Formats: sequence, C-alpha cells, structure tokens
Amino acid sequence: MAAKGAHGSYLKVESELERCRAEGHWDRMPELVRQLQTLSMPGGGGNRRGSPSAAFTFPDTDDFGKLLLAEALLEQCLKENHAKIKDSMPLLEKNEPKMSEAKNYLSSILNHGRLSPQYMCEAMLILGKLHYVEGSYRDAISMYARAGIDDMSMENKPLYQMRLLSEAFVIKACLRLLGGTQSRWSEVLQGRPLSGTPTQLHRLPLPPDREGGGSDHLF
Repeated sequence: MAAKGAHGSYLKVESELERCRAEGHWDRMPELVRQLQTLSMPGGGGNRRGSPSAAFTFPDTDDFGKLLLAEALLEQCLKENHAKIKDSMPLLEKNEPKMSEAKNYLSSILNHGRLSPQYMCEAMLILGKLHYVEGSYRDAISMYARAGIDDMSMENKPLYQMRLLSEAFVIKACLRLLGGTQSRWSEVLQGRPLSGTPTQLHRLPLPPDREGGGSDHLF
C-alpha cells in the first residue's frame, strides 16, 4: 500500500512537472524538485534504493532535479535578458549567474551519466540551446549531434519535448544554412522557414564561434 501511495504521489508530481515545462512556469520548478527529493527519501513515502520489493523506481533524483533546475534557470535568464536577445546579443556566462549555474548542472549530469537515455537527451538539447545563446556555435552543433537529433521524431512526444526538439531543429538548421552570416535569435525562436533539403542543410559549412575570431555571428 505504501509503494502504491508513493507511486501515485510521484505520478502527480510528474504530471505537474510536464505541465509546467510545457507552459513555461519556471518559478514552480524549485518546489517541485523539492517534492521529488522528499518522495525519494527513506520515510518520505518514496522508493528506497536497494529495496527488492519496490514496485517502481524514480530517476536519479539528484541529477533529475539538476536537469529541471537547469532548464528553469536558462529560461529565466533568457526572459531577464529579453532586450539583449531582441538585439541579437550573445549572453556571456561570466555576466549571467543563472546561465552559469545551469551549465554546471548540465555538465554534471552528462559527466555522471546516471539518468535514462530520455533525460540524458533532454540535458543535451538544453545544453545545446545554452551554447547557442552564449555564441558557442560549434559546441551547439556538437551537442545536437551527440544527442542524435537527426534520428528523432516529434511524433507522440509530450508538449515540452516537442518544444525542445523543435528549437533544436530550427537552431541547427539556421547554423548550417547561414554558415556565419547574420541571423537573429528572435527569428530562430519564431521558427522562420528555411529553404533547402535536409541533405543540403547537413552539408553546409559550420559557422565560426563567437570566440573563434570570426567577424560574422549568427546573432
């Protein structure tokens, strides 16, 4: 009965997490992460690691919590820097504590490798977006390649995953297509139609990194 009740509590929090991620309620994430961590603690009503009688398992709550917080921090950073984004200005990590914290969380997740493939992929997509907004274009392309987005489909995906994938597809296409010429982040977010077949887009040259000495940027 205890396991059944904990499972129900977890599903309720999981459903709320999906809703908040889809609708952009990033201020709710810290509290929801706290609830997940409480459920996973002995005596907290959640699954106890190593218990052979457990009817279900949670994802690694430490790294899963970091994933949720990293996404929320990045999105809050983008919202706070709306004027810079609108003016196509890259965000510098040293000036953006939330972006820096998000990057540290995501790097830790990828180094640990404890989450399921689904959540590891989400971490890569979020980190790819972070690399893009900071002007590290080659790192963004590399992260999307590591995530394997060319083989992904948005069919039957939750709304928040469709958002992550659609952003990744548009960012990668813009980076490949424009190859270092001017583009605006606001246009990328709007999903501006791009000409060219997937094969043509894949063969286009990579853009120069902002810190790589190139004179043209994608912002």
